Amino acid sequence: MVNIKAMLICLFTFPFLFNVSSVIAAPPENELNQYLDEIGWTKQELLDYLEYYEIPLDDFSTVEDLKVVMGTPINSKNLQGLLKKYNLTEQELTDLMDHFEDSLNDYKFIEDLDAAVDFYVNHDEYMAEVENELAKIGLTEEETERFFNYLAQVEENNKNQLDQMEALDLRLENFLSVNDPSELSDEELDELVQILNETIALYEINVKFKIDNKEVTLKELLKMEEAPNNLFVSIYSTSGELLIDFSMPAEFFETGDVMEKGEEIIHVGELSDEYVDHMHKEKYENAQKELK
Repeated sequence: MVNIKAMLICLFTFPFLFNVSSVIAAPPENELNQYLDEIGWTKQELLDYLEYYEIPLDDFSTVEDLKVVMGTPINSKNLQGLLKKYNLTEQELTDLMDHFEDSLNDYKFIEDLDAAVDFYVNHDEYMAEVENELAKIGLTEEETERFFNYLAQVEENNKNQLDQMEALDLRLENFLSVNDPSELSDEELDELVQILNETIALYEINVKFKIDNKEVTLKELLKMEEAPNNLFVSIYSTSGELLIDFSMPAEFFETGDVMEKGEEIIHVGELSDEYVDHMHKEKYENAQKELK
């Protein structure tokens, strides 16, 4: 697991790595504009990029320092070097990135692309396993990947989310062997509902359950002694955008697979958390290495 505190320490030490005074100003505007022309970006695109990595532009006194942290623009030579490093063809790279609903066109710097490919290569098989399991309830690869990207953005706004999710996942494990939640005591059922509701809130999603077009609460669902013939689940962003929806057949309740499928959805979120943390960690470590 990525140590979030260590990454934040790296971030806060940037000004000292640059050997600048305690009063820091952004690079001269004319030099900055020249650099932006070189890489084909607007200033807003630069600010958006730096915001993703939580690095204020004011932490840089010169464009040269900024260039070191930004990285090397992608060109045909370093792209071929990256393909050789991971033993991939360009088509295989495209397919790998597609699997995570990502694109080579979204990258400007080879170091960022390298960090992303490193993550994807090491998690591609796991992502495929999760997608295969979720396909059993009707979720397509595209839907799973879109959900992954939404959760990654949510994680970007909450740097402690991975630690919080692991704690919830650990608590949830105590219930994975339960075949019939309706047999739980009131205290146990309340604890399970609380864990699931905390998970839902942490991912900044709203989940709606319907049986025969009638909405039911999570607790009502878990208390049912007989499995519903067909449970329909819709997951929305907090802004109301539909992210994914699927049907949960009765046999999933009867075999206990409903808990396993819920855990697979949680794993999509954990994977997105790890991706964001990985990208930040690589950026900070590369910057430290170059600025020494």
